[in-house]
Amino acid sequence: MIKLSARGVVKSYGDVAVLKDVTVEVADGEIVALIGPSGAGKSTFLRCVNNLETVDSGHIAVDGELVGYREVDGCLEPLPDREASRRRARIGFVFQHFHLFRHMTARDNVAYGPREVLGESTAAARGKALSLLDRMGLTGREHHYPHELSGGQQQRVAIARALAMDPSILLLDEPTSALDPELRVEVANVIRELARDRRTMLIATHDIPLVEEIADRVVFLVDGRIVEEGPAAKLLHEPGHDRTRAFLARMTG
Repeated sequence: MIKLSARGVVKSYGDVAVLKDVTVEVADGEIVALIGPSGAGKSTFLRCVNNLETVDSGHIAVDGELVGYREVDGCLEPLPDREASRRRARIGFVFQHFHLFRHMTARDNVAYGPREVLGESTAAARGKALSLLDRMGLTGREHHYPHELSGGQQQRVAIARALAMDPSILLLDEPTSALDPELRVEVANVIRELARDRRTMLIATHDIPLVEEIADRVVFLVDGRIVEEGPAAKLLHEPGHDRTRAFLARMTG
């Protein structure tokens, strides 16, 4: 079963084309890594998948439903805000710089979506939050505010917040890049656990060792285009394109 289908996605900011005919699929339970140099379009693509950015052409679907649009008489038209929000709720997003609510505790950050978007009771949402924070190794930190937590702890709260929505697919945008090496290990361990559970994930990252360990498939982007894609074990060790070889040599050398 295909969880994510993106076909011919094009996105520009003014005269700058950021995504150029990007086509990607992610199957149920599959972990796909987006790699490439900074500015390749990895983060923009994730934001388009989550409808934080609109595409100029092409389309994206999650679980067979278009993201941000509906088809009417063979044409695409933007979804009403309520329906767009409903569909976005099925797509978990973990930001590079956490984006936690600064005025809320860890527990309430995680409980916010289930309560306000899914309509769960406060007690149920907080119970779910405490369970997820425990899974993230954050028991005892549930009443701490973001400024009282380390970067690694904040990122684990952000992952718990995304999981609290029971997403169909989890998008992670450079989840370890803003962290010191010791804190990176904390977050990488959580991602490894999600991978062992076969959580469907699309992860944009420069963390090649993590990609090698968890990814089923790798997509290599340069200047908004897919240069090469394939099984992680083959692409990371036997890349078929000179640009891929040069990038991996820089990242692992």
